[in-house]
Amino acid sequence: MKKKLASAVVVLSVLGGVSFATAGTVTTKGDTNISIGGFTQMYFDWANNQGFLGNVANPEFTKTGTKSTPAQTSFGSTANFTRLGLALENKAEGVKGLIEGDFWGGGANISTDQNGNFRLRHAYFVKEFCQEGCNYTPWLLIGQTFNSGFYISYTMNGPVNIAGSSSGPTNRIPQVGFGVKFDLGSVKLNPQIAAEDLLTGFISQSGFDSYRSTMPGLGVRIPVEFNSGLGAPVQFYADVQWQNLKLTKQASNIYSSNQNSYEFGGGLELPVYFVSLKADAHYSKGFTKYDLLSGNVMPPSYYLDGTSIEKVSATAWDAMLKIDFNKLSQVPITLAGGYSQVVFGNLGNLSNGSSAYARKASTVFTNIGYNLTKSATLGLEYDRNKTYYVGATNDPDNGRVSNQVFFVGTYKF
Repeated sequence: MKKKLASAVVVLSVLGGVSFATAGTVTTKGDTNISIGGFTQMYFDWANNQGFLGNVANPEFTKTGTKSTPAQTSFGSTANFTRLGLALENKAEGVKGLIEGDFWGGGANISTDQNGNFRLRHAYFVKEFCQEGCNYTPWLLIGQTFNSGFYISYTMNGPVNIAGSSSGPTNRIPQVGFGVKFDLGSVKLNPQIAAEDLLTGFISQSGFDSYRSTMPGLGVRIPVEFNSGLGAPVQFYADVQWQNLKLTKQASNIYSSNQNSYEFGGGLELPVYFVSLKADAHYSKGFTKYDLLSGNVMPPSYYLDGTSIEKVSATAWDAMLKIDFNKLSQVPITLAGGYSQVVFGNLGNLSNGSSAYARKASTVFTNIGYNLTKSATLGLEYDRNKTYYVGATNDPDNGRVSNQVFFVGTYKF
């Protein structure tokens, strides 16, 4: 439903899927061409036993001795996911960039009349080092953007995504990245390494006085694209993320304890003419915010078990399928569906605590999209979320279930 930005975005494979016009650019006095683009987007959501556009079911007990409200259906709507962006390009200097924001920020009157603050999503530039005609292009990226290169989920739940989406994070973080794009004809490689601020975006803690980092995190990604002869190119990626941090708990005589969080995973998208298949998987330790569960049900990345520092693990995977009838018979309709899950491990004494934490979360989804015009699309999706909880006297083997149906309309400009 979203087109990709031109080659400024290709540097990190797929960075947001924003549509930009190719005409009507503005040239600044510094010879930078600026193209304005983005989309307006509106959601109508009917949800049962979960939050608005959520991806987890409500627990049986929110805290010890307090049962959750019986499952109820509620309606919600928002247009705050609407985006506005500026694509930047200075051909003479070989520099491209992107500045993008939306209205999904908190504050303002978001709780009463949906007027959220404008927030920054992407702000980065890329310098490519290549003489004309070379088949490899070194590049340098500086700014804020995604730290996992290639992932577009087939769900239409853009604001929240689905439980256990094992793409890696969709958080946008400050980073300095370097890579080399290799064009080998039928195969294209883009290995890259980045110094990243992973601490606040992907790590949480419970029971400590403080946590901090003294150095950037590290990310290594290897996106590969190759022609299969069966339609669009096949895309594959592998990635590793690492972050060092210090934990302090004075009452337990823990002062700046040195800890390491890490993640590794990979994924594949295989287009076969009008059908696309997608699968991803990852394993992480000390990176629970990587899995983007909505609400307060995400277990902490680190917690204290007596005087022992414990680190929560997560194993996630997804499998999805999409059918594009426009490629099959010129009918402007797409059908998609899939399954995704995350399982958290080493929960220890969190299982007996007063807070409810997810032990496992999964989503089954199916949707239909219709291209009303070249620029306007309509979509309808059904999600079934199932969540298992520990803590707050929840039965860890009793999966809680929620359902939602939402309509989304998007106009790209």
